[in-house]
Amino acid sequence: MTHPDPRAVRLIFEYEGDEVRLIAQQPVDVVVTGYDLNREQIPGNYVEVRGGDDATLSRLRVPTAMSASAEVFPEEPGQPIVRTDLPQARGAFTVVVPAPAEADHVSVVRVAPGAAPAPGTSSLAARRAGVVELASFPLEIGGDRS
Repeated sequence: MTHPDPRAVRLIFEYEGDEVRLIAQQPVDVVVTGYDLNREQIPGNYVEVRGGDDATLSRLRVPTAMSASAEVFPEEPGQPIVRTDLPQARGAFTVVVPAPAEADHVSVVRVAPGAAPAPGTSSLAARRAGVVELASFPLEIGGDRS
């Protein structure tokens, strides 16, 4: 059985501190797996795909994004690569997200430690307690996605 045309988009972000910029987006023909359907409140940085009503359609964790440290490569061969703290987080990251027909925009969010909603909570506001939206960008992948 064949699956419908997979809808996904590759997003490239740059960041400095908590300022995030979307610098490129490109439709790609891949199937995206590993996104959070339960929207668990695990601390970290995420890219959410949202519908026009702002409902979260998917959430992908980007564990290495927005790090305040960097790898430093040795000048001498054979010495170890080390991590060093930066005065401010700065860099870029790429993520491929599912983009179903109802996808409208993406948001980069940070889930704070201890941000779990009360058990059985289902409202949008309660699920987003402890979630800070850093930036939001429209998806520009065209209406027919072809």
